[in-house]
Formats: sequence, C-alpha cells, structure tokens
Amino acid sequence: MQFKPEAIIERAAMYRGIRDYFDNCGYLEVDTPLLTDSPIPESHIELFQTRKVRPDGTSYPLYLVPSPEIWLKMALASGSSSLFQIGRCFRNGEQMDKWHRNEFTMLEWYGVDKTSGDNLLVMQEIIKVTLHAVNSEAGEEVSGNIREISMDEAFREFAGFSLESALEESGLSGINRTSPGYPASLADITEFFRSRLKEKNLPSGDIDRESADDLFHRLFLTLVEDALPADRPLALTHWPAFIPTLARGIPDTPWADRWELYIRGVEVANCYGEETGEELLKNYWENESPEKPDPDFRWPQLIGRGMPSCSGTAVGLDRLLALVRGDDSLKGLDLFPIHDNMPR
Repeated sequence: MQFKPEAIIERAAMYRGIRDYFDNCGYLEVDTPLLTDSPIPESHIELFQTRKVRPDGTSYPLYLVPSPEIWLKMALASGSSSLFQIGRCFRNGEQMDKWHRNEFTMLEWYGVDKTSGDNLLVMQEIIKVTLHAVNSEAGEEVSGNIREISMDEAFREFAGFSLESALEESGLSGINRTSPGYPASLADITEFFRSRLKEKNLPSGDIDRESADDLFHRLFLTLVEDALPADRPLALTHWPAFIPTLARGIPDTPWADRWELYIRGVEVANCYGEETGEELLKNYWENESPEKPDPDFRWPQLIGRGMPSCSGTAVGLDRLLALVRGDDSLKGLDLFPIHDNMPR
C-alpha cells in the first residue's frame, strides 16, 4: 500500500513541536523498554508474547508493552521530575479498522503535582503545536477550545437518565473498590444497568452474566458516544469510579478523576489523576491479573510508597496526526504496514 509522503514530514514536525513544548515546560524525556517480563495487568488488553531464550536453551516469556505507563511511574517513584515519552506500543487482538492498529505511537506524560484539569490545558497546547506543525488551516472541529462535558451530563442528555443518581442510590458514592460495602453496591448498579438495557430494547446479549463495567460500556457505546457533539474537541470528564482503572477517586462522589478526549468523534487521549495508594494499587493488580501475580514484581509497593501526586495523559499520535490533517482514517500513515494492518 502506498503511504503518504507528506505525512512523513508532518509527523516529524509534530514530534519536534511536542518535544520542544515539553522541553520548554521543564519535562524530562525518557525512553522505557519495549519488552517486559511483567506487564501491568489490564484484563481487556491482549498482549503480544515472545520468549527469551537463554544460552542453555531454557526460556521464559516476554511481552511487548501495551503502554509505557508502569515504567514512567517507576521513574516518578524513584524521584524523577515531570516526564514524557513518545514511543511505540503494541496491542494484540485489536479490531483492524480505520482507527485501530496492533502497533501505534503513543505520547504519554506525567505532571508532578498536577491535576487532570492541568493536563487538559496541556492537551490544548499539544493540539495547538500539532496544528502549527501540520495544518494551521484546520477547522473549529479540530482547532477549537476543548469543551468539557461530565459523564452524568452526557447520560442525562443522550441516554435519558441521571447516571449520578443511579450510582448514589446504589451506594457507590464516597467509597472505593476496597470498601466493605462495595460488592453489594456493585450488584445494585449492575441490576440498574440491566433494567435500562431492557427498557430501551437494546441488544443485550447475555446481560445476566455481564459485569457492571461491561453493562455500563454497552450503554455508553450504544446511546452516548456517537451522540457526543463533534463541532470542537470534547473532553468527557468524571467517569464512574467503579470501573477498574488506576485513576484516583474523587472524595465523597461516585466519580474517578479521569477524562477522555474526542476530536471529530474519535477518541484521542485518556487522562487520570493518578492513584498512588498502595492498597488500592495492590487490589487493582490482583483483580486484573489473569494469573496469580508474580510475588517478586513489586510495582504496587514501589509506586505506592514513592510516586508523588501527579496526573498522567496518554495520546494516540497517529490518530491526532490523521485528524489534524483532515483524514478520515489512518490509511497512508503506516510506512510499511503488515497485511493485516491494512485498513478495510
């Protein structure tokens, strides 16, 4: 497949602009491993696996990283200042469509003593840098000021019910995933989501076996995501705290300190106010691990005992480049795509 030669130049200019921006802001650029023997557990991500072969013929598994997150957090926990990385990431099992690839480029940064709101301002600057490097003529749907909409506002507008009221009535306000009342509360919100799916006659699959997380995302993807306004970039804020992530909870609310950014209706970035509590990190590790966690790999302890208060953001740079260019897919941005990566 023929790639777009001009996109090579534009991508290089975008990277230079991003690096200059972070350098001027005092962020340290780091370079973390692409191979690991202990990836951070994320149950919804399928990993690429290979094997390290020792000289004696014995071997053990290694994995291509789905993101640099854990290593950047390790650097922060070891005393690093605010930092960023532009690097390749790998995710197996991805649907191959116009906005997904098995291998892609991610910008990830962490601002020490910063909030998710601070990082939303940084995200606006990253968009401006990319516009300057790639397409200063882009329309308001790309270049406009980021609009903020909370998840509750989005559900009220497009799904027809208050998500906040449902979460609070289920007892999911002001508690976290290690609280004693959490399992019972989760059962209540699970039943609420099942009822909403049935009321709206939506395809429900085997909803009696699906988790609250699964049911929430079914409602969100079916009723809300495609209806979000796309006339300018949009940050969807205040995600439900019961969804397993490493975003810290907002005290006395059912919400996590998290936003996701959409440009022209396409998800581009994800931001957390980062959880640093050792017990919560350990609980996440144990619940998300498909197998018994490696007792020698102590990232929950290392991060929980050393990482400063911070906010981290991950940006899909391939998508950002395509959207600023005005493209409707990633087609032509892959220099040498493997057959299965070719857009349908």
